[in-house]
Amino acid sequence: MTSERRPDEWCPVRPGEPCTLCQAATGPQDCPLVYLVMSDDELRAGVQRFRRPGHPGTG
Repeated sequence: MTSERRPDEWCPVRPGEPCTLCQAATGPQDCPLVYLVMSDDELRAGVQRFRRPGHPGTG
């Protein structure tokens, strides 16, 4: 039986979801997807809008 450890870090691109390392990375700090989204003003603004309380899907 293999024990699979879930990452402790949360994905900044998919708010509310754990970092599942969907790209070759050791965490959000060196994830190519996170880098691309956070370095683009429009995409970063979209993530920030999604994180706001009251937005559908934020719980």
